[in-house]
Amino acid sequence: MKILFLSLTKAQYIYFKKLNKTLNCTSKVIFFPSIFISLRGLKILKEIDTDNILKLKFKEVDIKYQNQLHNTLYKIVLRFQLIWFTLYIYRYLKLYNPKFLALWNGKKFHQQLAVEVAKILNIQPIFFENGVLPNTTTLDFKGVNASNSIPRDINFFKKLKFKNIKLPTQLEKRESKRKLTNLNIKIPDKYIFVPFQVAYDTQIIHHSPWIKDMFELFEIVEDISKKIDTPFVIKEHPSDRVSNYKKLHKRGNKNIIFSSANTQDLIQKAEAIITINSSVAIEALLFYKKVIVLGEAFFAIEPIVRVAQNRNRLLEILKDIDNIKVEKELIDQFLAYLYYKYLIPDNWKNPTNRHFKSIEKRLKC
Repeated sequence: MKILFLSLTKAQYIYFKKLNKTLNCTSKVIFFPSIFISLRGLKILKEIDTDNILKLKFKEVDIKYQNQLHNTLYKIVLRFQLIWFTLYIYRYLKLYNPKFLALWNGKKFHQQLAVEVAKILNIQPIFFENGVLPNTTTLDFKGVNASNSIPRDINFFKKLKFKNIKLPTQLEKRESKRKLTNLNIKIPDKYIFVPFQVAYDTQIIHHSPWIKDMFELFEIVEDISKKIDTPFVIKEHPSDRVSNYKKLHKRGNKNIIFSSANTQDLIQKAEAIITINSSVAIEALLFYKKVIVLGEAFFAIEPIVRVAQNRNRLLEILKDIDNIKVEKELIDQFLAYLYYKYLIPDNWKNPTNRHFKSIEKRLKC
């Protein structure tokens, strides 16, 4: 068998079933949870750094569940589930012996375990994720986000010669997962946009080395707002189901403004964008905006963006923001590489024949 698709949500299952039906590759789709396991998988548990996987998952749990009883019980269940899932994925990898194990993201709890088991069995993982440009999907053999296979050497992009580049100009609107406070506050003519990220997302838990969460990001912005003239506009992430920033709203002032305005409007009218590692950075580059990256990200490549690895460097960049040159030609080549070479065309939620053919070509079906 060429591909074993691992799904852990209904949406993943539906998409992988479409791929299973359409691709000219021998494949199978499995779904967890399942009662089918192999006790022989116990022997490889010792080869996996389960302590680190649990540690990262517990960070997510601590953010999501403030109730101590709920928090403690969930962590106990996770320790049991770690063993159960390892025995489950071991069974199916041994049963089908695929060339590839296809899964979503790869950095979440179950997927991390699946990747570790696959590597021990010499099976190549394939990572799917939302595309970083509108109406696209990510497929990568190395990883996603900061772990992906995109070159980090600026000279690679300087040598590219894409012509007649046509990139998306309309961003996809993200529907809110919960009811957010409607903040119809007047936005200043000149401001720096700071989009909050999902506090428990792998982007923050795995790839934010010096900023713990959005509360710490706010405190950094609050401190810097006293040292520069340009105000900041903050927008909460629409997919964050649990974070409550009402206390931060009360600390807002003329220099720090919370907004619920359309993200594309906030990007286009901003002087610059500060992000830890959100895809909003890529969207901002579509409009040739000055972008400052604070975390680990595949697009943290100077001079396409500016990179700040501590708050002092961030302050330096912001004090010199008017003198930063936007490298339009370099940005064009970088985005064109993403759009035409790296990303799979069309959103995975609405795949087309072009989408399937691109995946077949990438997988050499």
